Amino acid sequence: MKGKSEAKGDSGNSLESKWGKVTLSRGWIGVPNVLVEQQRALGITPIDVSILLVLMKYWWDPASPPYPSKRVISEMLGREESTIRKRMAELEKKGLITRDYRFMSLGGQTSNRYVMDGLMEKLEAHSKMLNELEDKREQEDASIRRGAKKIA
Repeated sequence: MKGKSEAKGDSGNSLESKWGKVTLSRGWIGVPNVLVEQQRALGITPIDVSILLVLMKYWWDPASPPYPSKRVISEMLGREESTIRKRMAELEKKGLITRDYRFMSLGGQTSNRYVMDGLMEKLEAHSKMLNELEDKREQEDASIRRGAKKIA
């Protein structure tokens, strides 16, 4: 029996064919694989990744950092605001996010903006390192296939 994507002649590679139109009507975010793959190397916990995902959910424009409140983040993740505050302070300490304080026109503070330049830089550095490692392994494998290197 053919699945829906096969019946429509869809190759199965589109987000809609994977998740469905109704699910995607609620929105979606793009997440680099290296964030998932390198979370241990980055020294971040699963709750940290969840916080970053919520920030990414609100990051629509590259020039405008997201600014969800800690209350909103805590409600989405089912965690206490104090936990969110602590984890965000850790993310900031690790250089992954930077707080940009926002104030209302009549005075008083509102939710902070969260700049993720540090995260982007670290993910790029990890990506370069992984790409170099992969290239080196491919060259070594090719060398072995040509008989230039003996397997021990």
